[in-house]
Amino acid sequence: MKRYVLCILAFGLALGLAACGGPTPTPEVECTVVPIKANAAEEGVADGAVVVYERIGGKECIDEVWNIYPDGRIVGEDGRTKVEETISAEEVSALLAFIDEEGFFDLWNTEHTACRNCFTYYITVSSNDQVLTIKAVDGGTDTPGAYWQVWAEIKKLISDFPEE
Repeated sequence: MKRYVLCILAFGLALGLAACGGPTPTPEVECTVVPIKANAAEEGVADGAVVVYERIGGKECIDEVWNIYPDGRIVGEDGRTKVEETISAEEVSALLAFIDEEGFFDLWNTEHTACRNCFTYYITVSSNDQVLTIKAVDGGTDTPGAYWQVWAEIKKLISDFPEE
């Protein structure tokens, strides 16, 4: 019985390590991301963005900021490249309606240190005279499911940055 329990615990630990990149066989320099814009959400909202999405971290020290405007303009920046895309104003309205339906303004931040290969996400929404930024981290089990639903809808609308 003891072996069975130890086997299950070892398997669980292996899965947990695999979820965040597993153990490092050789020493690596830890990624320290310096945000390309310290006040990205504040600046985006002041510029008229209704959604500001930020993704920071990972083993490549990614720092991305995407601003989505009511007219459908989407501007992404990663410190090296600036990407501009366009969707319809109706798609932006539908996104904001979805965000509202998911109860975004009732969600809460989750504070965790991101693992080596994980990302920290910030979603800021400006709608109906309200502005709220919610933070989440990959692997955070206490992040509300509605947050990830909103995140998925935003990700459908934006592209990846071109590889160098």
